[in-house]
Amino acid sequence: MSSRTILILYVSVGQGHRKAALAIQAALKESDTFLKVACLDLLEIWPAWVGGLFIGLYRRLVHFAPRLWNSVYDHRQVREGLNRPLQFLSWISRKRVKLLLEELDPDTVVCTQAIPSILAADCKRSLNLNYSLVAVPTDFRAHRYWIDDQVDLYLLPSEESGTQLVGDGVAIDRVRVTGIPVHPEFSRQLDPLVLKEKYGLSPGDPAVLLMGGGEGTVSLERLILALDGRRARFQIVAISGRNLRQHAHLKRLQPGLFHHFQVFGFIESVDELMVAADIIVTKPGGLTTAEALVKNLPMVLIDPLPGQEELNAEFLERNGVAIQASDDEIAAEIVVDLLKDDNLRRQMVESMENIRKPDAARQAAKYIIKLAPPRRG
Repeated sequence: MSSRTILILYVSVGQGHRKAALAIQAALKESDTFLKVACLDLLEIWPAWVGGLFIGLYRRLVHFAPRLWNSVYDHRQVREGLNRPLQFLSWISRKRVKLLLEELDPDTVVCTQAIPSILAADCKRSLNLNYSLVAVPTDFRAHRYWIDDQVDLYLLPSEESGTQLVGDGVAIDRVRVTGIPVHPEFSRQLDPLVLKEKYGLSPGDPAVLLMGGGEGTVSLERLILALDGRRARFQIVAISGRNLRQHAHLKRLQPGLFHHFQVFGFIESVDELMVAADIIVTKPGGLTTAEALVKNLPMVLIDPLPGQEELNAEFLERNGVAIQASDDEIAAEIVVDLLKDDNLRRQMVESMENIRKPDAARQAAKYIIKLAPPRRG
């Protein structure tokens, strides 16, 4: 037992980084109830204009200049060219981050997003602070923005990402492959029939789960109508996330659909809906797809963001656990084909055993605790 303090930092661009941070926090507390674990979104301590600029620039690049974002996402020369803007971000953040670090005095800082990792590395270097720094990428490829000589340990999502970072010069003894950290509750053994009843689904028909991201940034209407145009026997479940307008709109669609349809807004019990489902159609976010892998749920992938999500989709399809769809009609066709083909779905589930990491959060907690020795005195 110990009285160590661990600080987990993230930036809530979408929900994935936050969910990974909370998963690690839960696993740490499960491992050692005496640990002091703080979990913090940097948007809460940045000046409002900095957070607005960061989020606004990211969203504009992704949605209005996706090819430009794709080119800067993991490019060595671009990474070097962004040193000055990143140094400026570190400079304007340093005072507040320093106060936070002095107040909490952590033994270890864990980052589930690259920007906090860059800032924590800068504070460790420039302020001569003494804490271990752990980087936890939440996509299946770890981009070069994570690399810093102040990072003591990289907890990586896949063997491929480990090979990639070592190839980029990271010492192999600083690399561990643990998987993308999924909340420990995803390891629960649940009865799909019980959950279908709980969520108003027919126990006798397969269920297709649709997810458009935690912020509800993907419009699901066209996909629902494309699926509803197929007369195969299945039911549709949609999660609209925090997008209240889309949620209300999808509720209005409900009475006119041929297939049985249920829609939920932002929901914490995603693991239960995944158990109730037979196929998931989703954006290829790192956390959502890692959760689907834990639940052995075949995936149809839609609307990837340039950069990280496109690379996630390629990784998952290459490993035989997902199929990419270029538009909603094709996604609907793939869903129907999968529902008809028990052997293909079985092959996809079998392939998941090669890359799924259901204990990723617990493995991460083990290495984090091992890295931070108990304080003396």
